[in-house]
Amino acid sequence: MKNSFNLKFSILVGILTFTIAMTVGFYSNSISQKQLEINSGESLIKLSKRVNDILDREMLERYREIKFAASLPVMTSEKSSIDEKREFIEKIKNNYNHHEWIGYALPDGTVQVGTNGYLEGKNVKARPWHPNGLEAPYIGDVHDALLLAKLLPNNSGEPIYFSDVAFPVLNNEGKTLGVLCTHLTWQWTRDVIRGIQRDNNVDIFLLSKDGLILVGPDKTERTNISDVSKNVAETFKGNEPLYKTIMWDEESKYLTASSVSFGFEEYKGFSWKVIVRQPVDKAFKIANDNTSLVFYISLIAGLLGALIGIIISNIISNPLKKLSQIVDNLRENKKVDFLEKVSNDDIGKLHNAIENLYKSLNDESKLKEDAQNKVNLSLKVFEQALEGIIITDDKNNIILVNKAFTDITGYQMDEVYGKNPSILGSQLQDEEFYKDMWNSIKTSGKWDGLIKNRKKDGTIYEEYLKISSLKDENGKVINYLATFNSGF
Repeated sequence: MKNSFNLKFSILVGILTFTIAMTVGFYSNSISQKQLEINSGESLIKLSKRVNDILDREMLERYREIKFAASLPVMTSEKSSIDEKREFIEKIKNNYNHHEWIGYALPDGTVQVGTNGYLEGKNVKARPWHPNGLEAPYIGDVHDALLLAKLLPNNSGEPIYFSDVAFPVLNNEGKTLGVLCTHLTWQWTRDVIRGIQRDNNVDIFLLSKDGLILVGPDKTERTNISDVSKNVAETFKGNEPLYKTIMWDEESKYLTASSVSFGFEEYKGFSWKVIVRQPVDKAFKIANDNTSLVFYISLIAGLLGALIGIIISNIISNPLKKLSQIVDNLRENKKVDFLEKVSNDDIGKLHNAIENLYKSLNDESKLKEDAQNKVNLSLKVFEQALEGIIITDDKNNIILVNKAFTDITGYQMDEVYGKNPSILGSQLQDEEFYKDMWNSIKTSGKWDGLIKNRKKDGTIYEEYLKISSLKDENGKVINYLATFNSGF
């Protein structure tokens, strides 16, 4: 009787424990699935915003490049030759591969110079960038190649599209001399988006304000999002960040998120929308895998009983709690105390991986801080040096001077930029003097000596001048460095 009661009690406890364990297990799994959907949806929204942010910052940099270029003397001076302008815009294009074509058009619309000679002599006043660029800075949304489609190489085989950035070119009196424009290749946008797609195992659609797909997978570009999925077009027609599990067609179900770009700083944006989608079997793979796992864990927990469950729970949860505290401290930038001894199981390996990652990031942060400190120190040394410093390009045109230079000579940076240091000449040294000087620089790479020069106000002063040539790894002169003082 006693054994029967114990057996019945044991069976009853086993059944109750099994029932409770299964109920709690499946209820917990249901909550976990819902939380996973929320976390995954919010992650896709963050990814969508990240894509928009990258594109906006890239467009801002392109805007600033052309803004700066349009303000330089080679463009604003009416004395600059066509060859000088052509050389200048070719350098920009060659240094930054996102410029497909750069051109300078006169007020009547005639292209005076263009990279690779494209469109030179053609009239482009019918293109939006020309009349708008004459009036103010202009950024044009994505459009077809038109005139350049037949001229530009197309190695990718994909359609060529452009986004335009144009600035008026003004002389010192504020007179509009023309328009400097770049056609930004659209391929860089495709490359950025496709790289993020591969890294995150998702599909990304970049839409214009009216729903046209500017970049998208499976040959969807230049179609409207409503033609791909009316359900998606209707659900995500607003501008607020949103995620939702949605049917794209009768067979395909995706976790989908979207956000809208509103530009960055000077770049006001075109209200591009980024839609990110991921198949639900991938988005919720962890939850689906956990469903079977929870069943077996719950079954084992029920059979073994509450006591063994509590013991196992404590064994598993304690290291996890310590690891969770470490992660929380990392996230909140608090002091982190890693465990001295860890087990050889997955939790121990995860602990070691987090510790190694923390050390690597900490070391990298220190290296970056040291590098920045050295850069800042170099800048301070340059700017606060008591000697005047002149840096020229390989053609001996001034590209940089320091404050001491201005204090000694009276010339500001913008007054000497692009000019030869001979503007300081006093005419008190003959031609033979300078010939010997340059012979010394060419043969030994340096020269020093006393020389008399003339300040901006005409005052003659004596300085001790040192000149040295700076060469690249191939021995080619890339710059000249001159230092001097007037304390002699």
